[in-house]
Amino acid sequence: MNINLKNKKYIISAGVDGIGYEIAKKIVNVGGKVFISDKNEKKIDKINKNKKYKNKIIAACLDCTNPDDVKKYFKKISKEKNIDGLINNIGIAGPTKYLENVSIEEWNSTIKTNLNSHFYYTKFAIPLLKKSSKGSIINLSSTAGLFGFAQRSPYTASKWAIIGLTKTLAIELGKYKIRVNAICPGSVE
Repeated sequence: MNINLKNKKYIISAGVDGIGYEIAKKIVNVGGKVFISDKNEKKIDKINKNKKYKNKIIAACLDCTNPDDVKKYFKKISKEKNIDGLINNIGIAGPTKYLENVSIEEWNSTIKTNLNSHFYYTKFAIPLLKKSSKGSIINLSSTAGLFGFAQRSPYTASKWAIIGLTKTLAIELGKYKIRVNAICPGSVE
């Protein structure tokens, strides 16, 4: 299959390594431009200094779980007039323990990172996606969001919620020609 993303623009949350960075490189390799964000300043600097991806992958440092940071980020990106895709990639594993041993702070941190960040990015991306001829949102969930995962209740709950959010957004945004899908990977390095 020959994929051409020339002049297409994408946003990827938590895109400095792992799945997010691999997706960013693939998009650039087929002609696209990518805006990635993460809280890891060292990796952000390294990406921004990489001559191979200069002006093709633009990295910004922010707290993806802070709605004010995300809103400011999208205000800067709005100068692009539109975007063609959003990839909600941010997520943490959270605690590995039985539910009765999970602290309220651990629960809240996992939900805030894995679910709330998807909400923030999507909320601020929708106006830009509506200006695209065929927008796309891809939410990273997990096989835990399909089947459950013992001793990982906050993670599993957040990933099940991503599935529900994805289905709801597909219904809401279809009339604007914005596709919404979830990817549910298993364990990765």
